[in-house]
Amino acid sequence: MLENSDKVSTGIERLDALLKGGLPQKANILIQGPPFAGKDVVINKYVLTGLSKGEPAIFVTTDKTVEDKVAELTKMDPNYPEYEKKGLVAFVDTYSVNIGSKERRENTEYVDSPVNLNAISLAISNAQKRFMGDFEHHRIVFRSVSTLITYINAVAIFRFLQILCGRSKQSGATSLYMLESGMHSEGDMQMIKHVMDGVLEFREDEKTLKTLMRVQGAGDAFTREWIEYKFTDKMFDIVGSFMERRIK
Repeated sequence: MLENSDKVSTGIERLDALLKGGLPQKANILIQGPPFAGKDVVINKYVLTGLSKGEPAIFVTTDKTVEDKVAELTKMDPNYPEYEKKGLVAFVDTYSVNIGSKERRENTEYVDSPVNLNAISLAISNAQKRFMGDFEHHRIVFRSVSTLITYINAVAIFRFLQILCGRSKQSGATSLYMLESGMHSEGDMQMIKHVMDGVLEFREDEKTLKTLMRVQGAGDAFTREWIEYKFTDKMFDIVGSFMERRIK
């Protein structure tokens, strides 16, 4: 597929095809679904694809240590440590200090708690300053918004994300924000969606046990209907047909 300068590849060929070339440049996209539905595979593929093209990434983690994320990324792509050596990766870790971990990494800004929204915002801004002079675009992954909502009310998180999403657009970032289904009220989820440019939603069909996804917003797409996908800890692939606007 020819690359479109207005699109950002997800690293998943058929997902890019479904999105008619990829995610819109500088968009803020919600990755919504239940646990163990392949969301981490999608965000890891997204980050690694950018890194392989020399596009830096900022990874915000609220419920895993940086060491856990580095292990995931390295398992998926053994070349990952080279990207860190090139200075293409920055982490914002709101989890490690909170659980008493003493591990510290040079490319990481540590925040004492996920409730410290001002510190999180400042840490992301500091990470962006490392890249903005040398790179036109970068990628941000925020894992996960659900952690923030469990500590703080959704209205405060809405305000925080509204500013963060706007600033990220201006800085040239295309960003993914993870949200866990089943943990929040419908009203809270709709509020968070309101600040996003689109949603990639995942679910499991209770009758067939098939894993399904659909696209809401996020620019052009061949279909907005639910479509089947399969995944492992290293692979994510859309297996349903979308050219005919139906699921096989």
